[in-house]
Amino acid sequence: MIEELQTADGENGRPFSTEQELVQRFHVSRAPVRQALKELADEGYVYRERAKGTFPVQELPVRPPGLELGGLVGFLRDQGLDCTSKIVDTDRVLPTENLCAILGLKPGDHVLKISRLILLAEKPLVWAQSYLSVSEDFQPNKRELERVDSVFLLLGSEQGIVISRGDHQIYASGANREEAELLGIKNGDPVLVIETKLYTRNNRLIGWRRAVHRADEYKFSFTANR
Repeated sequence: MIEELQTADGENGRPFSTEQELVQRFHVSRAPVRQALKELADEGYVYRERAKGTFPVQELPVRPPGLELGGLVGFLRDQGLDCTSKIVDTDRVLPTENLCAILGLKPGDHVLKISRLILLAEKPLVWAQSYLSVSEDFQPNKRELERVDSVFLLLGSEQGIVISRGDHQIYASGANREEAELLGIKNGDPVLVIETKLYTRNNRLIGWRRAVHRADEYKFSFTANR
């Protein structure tokens, strides 16, 4: 079925298949069909719209709820999409007053800032800025960072620090001039912003990340139970 989803044309906004069609096709009850569709949605192959149906993911990336921190590039590549990233800038900087409050830092403390642009089919998709409160011994350059899809991999291998949890805040906003320029959109165009507090295995708050996504090229998928 995954192969069919990847080649589906999605014409006329029609769902890939209804639950009833899948029940009849595979000669099973509705329960396993619903479970299979849920797993496909969790893995990013489909997205579901209430009262409309299940649609295949094509050019529009859908972020599944269980996506590993720093794993977006690898996830999209696994879906057969042409995804790359490049480092815009990396340096040690003084945190803003707001960032000091978030991370519990003093105004004179420095943090490692990494700015990365993620591209889909060579078109800007996400601009992410990560701020890490780590030792000055850890100062990867652009080339080192571009060899890996996430700074978290280097942080684990070189410093033994594993970032195991991220607390997200997601909201809509309008692109400012810098965001618009990097993402190839107009100033004020809608964007999806995800701000994340980053924690280590021992529950230490070690960093903060702000990722700005093109709203016309990205969806966030999640399931709510009751």
